[in-house]
Amino acid sequence: MQSELIQAARRLYRSPGFSLTAALSLALGLGAATAAFSVIDAVRFRALPFRDGHRLVIVSETSGDRAAPCAGGCEVGYETFANVLQTHSFTTVDLVAGYTSGAKALTLGTEPIVILGGVATQSLFTMLGTEPEMGRVFTALDDRLGVELVTVISHDLWVNHLGRDPKILGRSIKLSDSRYTVIGVMPAGFRHEVNSLFWLPAVPTLDPSTKPSIRTLTVVARLMSGATVEQFRAELGAIDPAALRGARPPTAPPVRLDALPLRDRYAAATQSHDLIFAAVMACILLIAAANVANLTLVRALHQRREFAVRSALGAGAGHLTRQLMAEQLLLVAGATVAGVVFARWLLGVLAGVDVLQSLRPAGMDYQIDARVLGFAVAVVALFVVGLSAVPARLARQLDLHGFLRQSGSQLAGGRVGTLLQRSFVVAQVSGAVVLAVSAGLLAKTVIRLGQVDLGFDASHVVEALPSFPHPWRAKEKFVPVTEQIARDLAALPGVAAIGVRAVAPLGPRGTVPQLTLEGSATPLAPALVPPSGWAVDTGYFRTVGVGLVRGRGFGSEDTEASPTSIIVNEWAARRWWPSQDPLGKVIQVDTAPGLPVRLAVVGVIRDNKAAQPNLLLASEGPELYRPLTQAPSAFPTFLIRAGGGTAPLLKPIRETLARLVPDRPLNATTMTTRVDQQLAGVRANAYQVLGFAAVGLALAVLGVYGVLAFSVGQRTQEIGIRGALGAGAGRIRRMVLRDTAMLAAAGLAIGLPLAAAAARWLSDLLHGTSPTDPAVLGAVAVVTMVAALLAGYLPARRAARADPLVALRSD
Repeated sequence: MQSELIQAARRLYRSPGFSLTAALSLALGLGAATAAFSVIDAVRFRALPFRDGHRLVIVSETSGDRAAPCAGGCEVGYETFANVLQTHSFTTVDLVAGYTSGAKALTLGTEPIVILGGVATQSLFTMLGTEPEMGRVFTALDDRLGVELVTVISHDLWVNHLGRDPKILGRSIKLSDSRYTVIGVMPAGFRHEVNSLFWLPAVPTLDPSTKPSIRTLTVVARLMSGATVEQFRAELGAIDPAALRGARPPTAPPVRLDALPLRDRYAAATQSHDLIFAAVMACILLIAAANVANLTLVRALHQRREFAVRSALGAGAGHLTRQLMAEQLLLVAGATVAGVVFARWLLGVLAGVDVLQSLRPAGMDYQIDARVLGFAVAVVALFVVGLSAVPARLARQLDLHGFLRQSGSQLAGGRVGTLLQRSFVVAQVSGAVVLAVSAGLLAKTVIRLGQVDLGFDASHVVEALPSFPHPWRAKEKFVPVTEQIARDLAALPGVAAIGVRAVAPLGPRGTVPQLTLEGSATPLAPALVPPSGWAVDTGYFRTVGVGLVRGRGFGSEDTEASPTSIIVNEWAARRWWPSQDPLGKVIQVDTAPGLPVRLAVVGVIRDNKAAQPNLLLASEGPELYRPLTQAPSAFPTFLIRAGGGTAPLLKPIRETLARLVPDRPLNATTMTTRVDQQLAGVRANAYQVLGFAAVGLALAVLGVYGVLAFSVGQRTQEIGIRGALGAGAGRIRRMVLRDTAMLAAAGLAIGLPLAAAAARWLSDLLHGTSPTDPAVLGAVAVVTMVAALLAGYLPARRAARADPLVALRSD
């Protein structure tokens, strides 16, 4: 075999055009496919980075039928966890744990540092099976009310913020408004879903008596050996529904518990992303396979005389086949090394995308491990066998005397060979078109989302959210603090206006609000009811730049003692009172069972998305605003309009909040930053598909170039005859380019309908466009045709420069 490999290396060296083009095509295709497989493998197939990960299931609290067991974020009410799940005697699970995450302000110097941490039950660390680097984790003695507050910290927090203090155990650190004693340090690299820097015991943090702002947990259970998720679901379904009601209001709908494998939670979060990558991976591989198969076919047809001569000299079909296999093996081996290097570079790029990091737990990193390398080896093996099949078949079916009598032009492969070559090129172009159309649609989505009419001016607005400590969450405390914060923020240099906004519940927590229009016997349909209202002060609408369409805004006359008033948006006014004047209309809201409140409309504002969590994708709907004086809140959001740029205001705003609400987490960001963050997900998808589309187009261009280059070489005598008969260089050039255009046109004719059909998979990710967007399809057609013509330019130029006398003497 060694001699065959040496001869194969010499043969490839003598054909640098074929070798480089084929190796580059394989490297690009294999590298892109390997990187895409690594992304899918990180969540879909690789073992979870937890002990007994295959036995872990996530418990969800849902209402209604078993439709989407994890639609609500897989969260369970703390009371349900503490009073039911922790006390129930299950026969299918041996451990139940809960956790949640949140921010705390770590106070070390003069300015607090906001860090992300977790709240965890003592059983979580047992379930994960990780021992601390120093000290210990929580015990039952720590997870009680009235005991000393303790915390377990991460290795990163210990090193980066606490100076690797060797006496860290027993040291007291201040997190927000409480002090905690450090009892343990987890090892470097320990992660659990989020990059938590500390963990707190659950009971002292989440018990209702502490009036926590977080009231739910993500609950994970570990199945006993041999138990199934279905068996555990049956046990959950048998729990008395009355026990699950807990502190929920009597009017709240009943809830039930469900479970699904923990793996499915991550798989569901990345469903659309994985489908996109699987489709891209298949498309890239098909383009690369068609490219190299085409080059191999052309070369094999061109080598048939060589095969015949060597056969006449005594070389058997088996010997020729081994040499061809060795040639393909060397070619693919070199391309594999380059492909893995390319895949590593691609994964480095993907790993830097924050949006992709959030789709999977820490520890499930993109990597080229044994599984991914196995995938690459399997693809390579298919390539070696597949690429050697046609040349080997030709070597075994030689008509020795007939081939030796044929001329070079007759060895081009005839009609069948030419049809196969062109079919491969058309397939490549079609695949590249599918990728390009998908990338174009996602790119247009990014552009259209960037042009969404928010209904307000976000360019000079800063959004600031303080977090009041629990003792402040009484009306007599938070109202004067809110007013003081507003006054101090308004006094900052560069502030043009300030407004305050807070959520104003329209009904008991966990229930669908009931709104009834005066004069109607039935409440409004749920689709016409906002899930909650907003409480705003007198400066809010001016600050965010939302115009008043009718009536008046809130003013000094809207006091706590005055009749309740509301402002609605245009959407609500049109649908609640069609063809009527909404001013003076009255709405009855059941804010609590048997306690209806009458609200009178005093104004109508323009539809806007200023108060929506998702500024870009929030759908149009009803909005209802109440005066902050009549619906005060302990969770205010301050909107600050800058007279100039917003960046210089961020630091003084944070300093003001830290001074007035010390030792608490706070957040201050510009509205434009929020828009950019919400664009990040779709932008990341668009960039990835654009990158892979560029790889696919490059492969298609390589294929067009390679086939045309070989075709021009095979048609040397024909071109010479045309030149001798008077055909000028321009005419010969146009002849080759015409062939190029025909191949590209055939690829477009097949690829565009396929792309429109495939793009329907992306329909949920599109905004402001559709799978059959004519502008995108037209742009892709133009780009593809131009790229193909550029690929055909060099062979056309070479053909036009051929010397007719030399061409006529060639054979």
